Parts: sequence; structure tokens; C-alpha cells
Amino acid sequence: MKRTLHLFSLSLSALFFLVAFSGSTLVNAQQDALYSQYMFNPFMINPAYAGSRETMSGTLILREQWRGIEGAPSTQTFSMHSPLPKENMALGINIFNDGIGPTRNTGMLLTYAYHLKLGKAKLSFGLRGGMFNSRLDVSKLNYFDPNDRFSANGATRALVPTFDFGTYLYTKSFFAGLSVNHLLENKINYPNLPADAYMVMKRHYLFSTGAAIQIGENTVFKPTALVKYTEGAPINIDINTSFLFSKALWLGAGYRSSKSVVIIAEYNITDYLRAGYSYDIVFNKLKSFTTGTHEIMLGFDLNIKKTQSISPRYL
Repeated sequence: MKRTLHLFSLSLSALFFLVAFSGSTLVNAQQDALYSQYMFNPFMINPAYAGSRETMSGTLILREQWRGIEGAPSTQTFSMHSPLPKENMALGINIFNDGIGPTRNTGMLLTYAYHLKLGKAKLSFGLRGGMFNSRLDVSKLNYFDPNDRFSANGATRALVPTFDFGTYLYTKSFFAGLSVNHLLENKINYPNLPADAYMVMKRHYLFSTGAAIQIGENTVFKPTALVKYTEGAPINIDINTSFLFSKALWLGAGYRSSKSVVIIAEYNITDYLRAGYSYDIVFNKLKSFTTGTHEIMLGFDLNIKKTQSISPRYL
């Protein structure tokens, strides 16, 4: 009997996430979560950022994408990184929980970064690795053939290792970073499904750059850009501009090439604590079905050197 299964879900960068198999393997496009406030937490997208703030930094992000659409992405992440005392090295950790349609991906990744001085600039290299756990709820799949023996209820899981690598060049007023996620391109084989029904963790290439420009005694202008590419998916470009007022309030907006606009605000509650919020408005074919995307961020910086006070970071 010919088995045909089509799983429809939603994924990164306002793209549809399609997995299908019918006697042959068809892999999916991008699997990683999308973040609108990447410019305030580059460590989420580039392991080489670890330690560049020269403090012990942590960030919690809660993201509800495409509200109103059943099965839309829902992401919760926590990350923390810190330089090592009297060293050019840094360590970090990422913990994530990302639900998309019938799948839920969780994992924990550890990061090691090394920083080199290049005059007034620094160049860092970061390697991140850990385990990626993918859970597929079979009961949420739609089968063309109701008698298909694989249409039974229940969940199946797959656990695979994953590694990311990044470089990051930065000064006090400029940065540029390049990272590659899922270097191994491992296959995710779910037990109890056909052997040729699997997903491939495709490599994600991300290039980010930005600057902080003082345009007044109490105002800083911060333009940033992020380019994302995954084989089998369109190139996605984010262009953002933000303004910092009185070293406390960031206000900004951005445009994403997948036809969405992002409104962003971040407030430095103290030198050690900050909170941010972003709202995505889509203008593609999803606009009739969703009320938008909400993302909440809470970050902290702890002065582990205890030799000077922490000033708000622009980059």
C-alpha cells in the first residue's frame, strides 16, 4: 500500500514549513526560531558574541508568532554568557523550547568563545554545541488514507547533536558577525515512521552588522541589518533602526523582506536590568489570519569584575 503523509506547519521567517514523504525523502527548509530583537541580544544568533559585553549577561525571550493561527510558532529561550576572569575566553549556555504545529523542539547548547585584540577592535570566534530533541505529535498529522497504519495517536521523539560556529568583529561603535548553525546537517529520524521519512537540519547562514552613532548629547542612532540564508528557502533580510534616548529608552522599527514590519522598544530599568518588547505586523498572505507577533525580552548584566560600574551597552 502506498503511504502518503503531508504535514503542514509554520516556520522561521514567515515561511511555510512543509514536510512530506511518499516513498522518498523530502527535507524541510528552515527550522530555527525567529527573533525580532536580535540586535539587543546577538548571542541568540551568533555564539562568538559570548563575553563581548564584558559582563555576565543573561536574556529571557518569550515569543508568540502569528497569533490567531493554530499551530503557529511559540518560542521560549534563555541564554547566558560571561567572559572568564583574566582570560580572552568566554563561556555561554542556550536553552530553548520551540513549538511549531505538531512538532516541539527543545535543547541545551554550550558555547566556548575566544577573543583576539586587533588594535581598537576585537575579533572573536565561537563554537556552540549540544543536543536537539524533536518531538512529533503523530495525532496532529493529516493522512490522505485513514487506514494508514502510521496514523495512530501518540508522540515520537528523536535526539540528535548539533553544532554552530560564528565569528564576530566589534568595537565600541561597530560590529559585524557571521555564523553557521547546524554544521553537521544531521538527520532527524522519528521512531515508528518509515525509514525514508526524516528531516534534515539544514545549515543556517546568518550575517549581521550594525553601528552606534552619537547624534546628540542624549541620543544614539543604531542601524542594524541581518541576512539569513538556508538552502531551499528564500534569502531573508532584516533592516532595523533604533534610537536611544537619555541612555534609558530604545525606540525603533524594522522591515523584514518576508513582508513584515517590526516595532521595537527597550528600556534600561537600571544599569543591570533591561526589558524589551516587539510587535510584528505582517503584510503577506497571512495578514487575514493573524493579529501579529508578540515578543517579550528580559535581560540582565552582572558586573563580575567589580572594578567599575556598568554603563548601558549600545551594541
